[in-house]
Amino acid sequence: MDEASQRLVLLIKRQVLQMRQIRQFQWSLTDLQTSETGGATSPSVTDPDIQQAIVDQIFYDPVVMKHPPSLTYQHSFLKKLISMIETEGTHEISGDLLEIFTELLVTAPKRPEDGGPPLEPCFKSYSLDPECSKVVTVMEEQTTISSGTTGLRTCFWLAEYLIAHPGKLHRRIACAILGAKKVVLTDGNMEVLAMAKRNIEYNDIPCPTTASLLDWENFTEEQIAALEAEVLIMSDLTYDPTNIVPLVTVLKAILVKGVSAYMSSAIRNPQTFADFFARISKYLPSSLMNLVCFP
Repeated sequence: MDEASQRLVLLIKRQVLQMRQIRQFQWSLTDLQTSETGGATSPSVTDPDIQQAIVDQIFYDPVVMKHPPSLTYQHSFLKKLISMIETEGTHEISGDLLEIFTELLVTAPKRPEDGGPPLEPCFKSYSLDPECSKVVTVMEEQTTISSGTTGLRTCFWLAEYLIAHPGKLHRRIACAILGAKKVVLTDGNMEVLAMAKRNIEYNDIPCPTTASLLDWENFTEEQIAALEAEVLIMSDLTYDPTNIVPLVTVLKAILVKGVSAYMSSAIRNPQTFADFFARISKYLPSSLMNLVCFP
């Protein structure tokens, strides 16, 4: 298989691993230059060699076999791929693809809107390199709001920002990919913590990583000291006006001299966000403050 075709297979693989919505799927190499193919047409997912590579490198991949995307998603992906092959009409559908699709017709549950059961938690794997040789696998709820979560994607915005701007952390710790020596995940919901602990176990994280209970309204100095915080990473914490005072209280305890904090938040209610800034300015000494709003 030529380099361009392999790039296409890896592009498809990365999207399947993270369960990218089929309607947003990228099925071709849009950045491919003519010089890369010697004037030939760009590779197509309908090509027999690429069909077989999708079977071998995606469905028989060790990560997919151990922590597979939801069966419903796999079914939707293959249904769309097979439809594209049939519509083009140039090549036969791979027998291996049809075999997997036929099995999914039996095993994949219907979606709730089609009369199926509620969506179950599923695995998503995010590639850290173009070759998909390094992935982070997490089990995620498929429902928008569940078990103490808000359903917002602000954590991804913050992660993308920190990865794109590692200098913002002044070479201190944030998460494993940025060179952390220790990571502590905190939440006040036991179900969320249980899933966080499972996700830690799913991955070979190169630094000590734990999940710990941190109740903003009932914490001790010993709990704060045990965190040994140098950098505080927060996401979507200012959505509820009743949480503002407890949040500022725990921040005041953690943000001692030398500790930095980064927070991402969707401003659903401008007044709530304004209240947060007013409170944090009132209760935290100005010498500890360095509030910056990043777009």
